[in-house]
Amino acid sequence: MSFEIDTRVLKNAVQLTSNAVSRKTANPILKGIKLAVEDDELHIYATDLQTGFHKWLKVKDSDENFSTVVEQTIFLEILSNLTSDTITITLDGVLKISGGNSVFRLPTMDPDEFPSLAFEVTGNSILLDRTIITNMIDKVVFCALKDSSSLSRNLNAVYWDFRQGGFLNLVATDSYRLALSESKLEDDNILSPFLLSLKSMDELKTILSSAKTEKVRVVQSGSQILFDFEEDNNQLIYNVIDAEFPNYLSIIPESFITKIKAKTSEFLAIMKRMSITAGSEEYTLLNIEDGRIQFYASSPDVGEAKEEIDVEQEGKNIEIAYSPRYFREALERIETVEFEFDISDEEKPTILKPLEDNSYMFIIMPKRKS
Repeated sequence: MSFEIDTRVLKNAVQLTSNAVSRKTANPILKGIKLAVEDDELHIYATDLQTGFHKWLKVKDSDENFSTVVEQTIFLEILSNLTSDTITITLDGVLKISGGNSVFRLPTMDPDEFPSLAFEVTGNSILLDRTIITNMIDKVVFCALKDSSSLSRNLNAVYWDFRQGGFLNLVATDSYRLALSESKLEDDNILSPFLLSLKSMDELKTILSSAKTEKVRVVQSGSQILFDFEEDNNQLIYNVIDAEFPNYLSIIPESFITKIKAKTSEFLAIMKRMSITAGSEEYTLLNIEDGRIQFYASSPDVGEAKEEIDVEQEGKNIEIAYSPRYFREALERIETVEFEFDISDEEKPTILKPLEDNSYMFIIMPKRKS
């Protein structure tokens, strides 16, 4: 039972499984990937029980169908260090990898113990533009809560909200800040809203970044979501998070007491400098008065920093404090030369958004002034 395959092609495919393989598990089978040869195609499967990965590749000189499971990390490390253009893989009690003058023999696991993955799902489907979705994910995923405990799983996720009129909103929040990206869809179909875990989103980002498929088919079937990359012979299937996402629309302020327009790069540079002295409290004070902002940050261990710039101001003068990191991370994703931030109150949400572009926005909560 053997076949021949391009080393680089196989390595790239196995590398894509990295986020779907379970790292922290007592079950060794979940640290592995399943290799199944069927009719001159190699099918590669991986799962952590939340995410399922499937990709298939053409092989040469396949003499018999077979399947096995190998530990993903070791297999990938071997493929990454082989110098031969092609390798021969043989299953005979162990998995034998031969390339040039190199020969490796790896222990295998029983493929019957590998979790069953069904990728032939049916349900409501929609086509999404790969480039648009990739950009939308980049705009919001950084705001998701990094804590993956069961109590916070609704925030350790990205919310996919398909809205009437053919719009998709991607939303993420850690309860102190929120990111929203909106796109008008070409497809008139809409799916029910769903939550995907941050780990699932990391896997999706990886696949999107290397995909050739321009129109990704998304199929919704009960509690599962399938992403089908037809031109890449690649599929991802996710179990959605069974939890309620906050009513994000109610968080968006409708009125403001102060509106500021400023140059994005200039403001970003200042917030980076303020971060140096803001310390663990992440506290920077902004004194906004008559078209001028004075910045101040200090901490006992580092010292203090002061700076000021001219801006366009509408509305009241106000003294307000923010986390410079939250402000900075939002500005890093604003692509326009100028941006605006709209203040509803010194203790209510502030909106940051690109100038003359309503496709995305960021919301941050002010810090209590000390």
